Parts: sequence; C-alpha cells; structure tokens
Amino acid sequence: MPRAGAYLKKEDLDKPEPTYPLDVYFCKSCASVQLLDIVSRETLFDDYRYLSSVASNSVLEHFHSYANEIKNELLGNSGFVVEIACNDGILLKPLNDLGVRCIGIDPATNIVEVARKKGLNVINDFFGENLADNIIKKFGFADIVVANAVFAHVDDMADMTSGISKILCKSGSFVFEVHYLADIIQEMQYDSIYHEHFSYHSITALSTFLKKHGLEIYNIKKFSVRGGMIRVYAKKINNKNIQIQSAVSNFLQTEKKIGLDKLETFETFGKSVLNHKEEMLNLLKKLKSEGKKIVAYGMSGRGNTLLNFWGVDTKIIDYGIDASSERYGRYVPGMHIPIIPPENALDNVDYALLLAWIFKDDIMKKEKKFIQNGGKFIIPMPEPHFEPEN
Repeated sequence: MPRAGAYLKKEDLDKPEPTYPLDVYFCKSCASVQLLDIVSRETLFDDYRYLSSVASNSVLEHFHSYANEIKNELLGNSGFVVEIACNDGILLKPLNDLGVRCIGIDPATNIVEVARKKGLNVINDFFGENLADNIIKKFGFADIVVANAVFAHVDDMADMTSGISKILCKSGSFVFEVHYLADIIQEMQYDSIYHEHFSYHSITALSTFLKKHGLEIYNIKKFSVRGGMIRVYAKKINNKNIQIQSAVSNFLQTEKKIGLDKLETFETFGKSVLNHKEEMLNLLKKLKSEGKKIVAYGMSGRGNTLLNFWGVDTKIIDYGIDASSERYGRYVPGMHIPIIPPENALDNVDYALLLAWIFKDDIMKKEKKFIQNGGKFIIPMPEPHFEPEN
C-alpha cells in the first residue's frame, strides 16, 4: 500500500510511488497489536497534510471540553501542561485561551507554522528522552502531559514513554486519547489500520507497557467522537494520592470477554475484512453499471486506505471532496483520484461514498441540500448501507 497521507501533486502522477507492506501482527506474550514493517517517521511527517482543527463541530466541542477538564479537574489553580503532537492547536489553543501555561511539540514543520500563527508556543521536533531533558531545563517538570491520537503513531514508544515518565512531576498525570482496539474489531473499523498507525491499543496491552516505564493507568473514559476514542489517565506507580478507578478493571474484564488477548479473535476479524471488501465492491460496481455518478467525501488517511485496499479509482469515483485546504489540487495516493473543495461539489451527484463516516452526523447536517435533491450517502462501516435509506 502507498502511504495514506502521501497526497500527490499533478506532476507526481507519472512518477513511481513507493509502497510498503501493511501487515498487522499480534504478540502472544503481551497482546500488543501492531505493524512490524515501519515507514520512517521522517518520511511520514515530511509533508504532513492533516490539520486537526479542520474538524466537525462535535470534534471541536470535544477538545474544548477536554481543555476545561484539564484546567478545572486535573490542574487546579496553576500548573504546566506539555502536549505531545499538538498539531495545529486543537487542544493547545483552548488551553492557552483558558490561561493555562502550556507548550506543544510537533514534528511537522508546516503544521507547526500554522499553530505558531495562532500565538501558540510550539517546539518543532519529535518528543523523546532528549527533548524531555531540554524542556525540564527550560520550563521545569510538567503537571500534565497530554498526547492525543499520537501513541499509535510512534515507532519507538519506549523512548517517548521514557521521556513522558521523566518530564512528569511526581504528582502529575499523563492523559492520552487513542482509537480503541475493541471498536476496530467490533465495528469493522479496519480503515484505521495504515502506516501512520503503528499500534492498535487495548487496555490489556497498554497497562503492561506503561508499567515498564513506572506508570499505571488509574482511569479510562470512552467517547464516541472520531469513531470511538478512549481517554486514558496514568500516574506514577509510586503516587499513592490518586486512586485507581473501577473503570480500569471493567475495561480489562470486557477485553477478556471479547478475546483481545487471543490470536483467534484477529484471525476471524481478518476474514470479516475480506468479506466486507467484496460486499463493498459489488455495491459500487452495481451503481456504476447503472450509470450513477459517484464521488468520495472525506479524503483522510482512513479514506485513502479503504480506496487502496478496495482498488477503487477514477473508473468508479469521479473525484474526492475534502474540507482541508491542505489537500486541494492534490490526488489520492495510489488511486490518483483528484481532490476538490466542498463548495457545490455535490451538484448533479447521485451517490457520495462517505469515507469520513466517523463524522457522518455533522456532514449530513451540512449537506442537507444534496439529500433534499435526492442524493444519497453510501456509509461503508460497519456494513455498507445508504443514508437516507432507500
């Protein structure tokens, strides 16, 4: 598969595209689920086209609420927050606006420039032990370390987590959000499996891993945003002032029932993925044979992964629509589908394949005119269906 985030310029279309194995592995000893064929982080983040703040209202509200929780429930009257992989400031900006002393770290130079224009203090680098030392010297220890949608993106999780353990003060909390492996399995969210995501997290595996670095999970919250996220709260093992909540044992028991510690669970999932692909292709080919105009909506890494896995190109999809200006005039890696802005892009369209199905409710509200004119969205997950229904 090509890199899901390697959006092509027109002049790149005739050049050879690098592709990489996309195989998922299960560790029988620690129940970790991850990739072993690693694309270097320099390659992944060289020309990064994802802006977290170009998001639905529900996602923006989620991060504003998150910022308020950090300030009012975790920090108290004062404190220092370090956010790893802050992107363009979707959480850092509301924290800053609340008067919280905070800094962000992000490796994508073009994204850091966007964040700095918002008045945010952002270090352009990869986070690890060395950078943790530098931050401690300049700013002191952190009361809260935050890392959202990044723990999956890190090849050397040991270096990052050692840095987190080092920079976190004795009474502090490490708070992070990740896609939840149980949701990936139960809701057919295999579109979240691509080269940027090295790991797919369960509490079973995370608990074992964090303890190796002197940290333990004390609470977990689940959110429906972005297709389902868990927010994990960890503390230093020797911090006895924070009590471990019942949510931790509840999650572990549920994962045992689902079988997230057994290889057979994932072998069954793999077969289901292949069946889903066949069902999806049959539907798209049938609509195309009937002369229907089909476009794709939401050209994220998840969407590009699906298009490449299915082998769906411009023979079926006329063009892709995306809200991020970072992607306009570019092409989907591998499938070479052109990407355009949303304005009037659904005129005279019969079906929109909603690759950004995790934002379905927000998008369908936004595109009422398309629906009123008889247009339908094809929702691919967890099984292919139309909305509004036929």
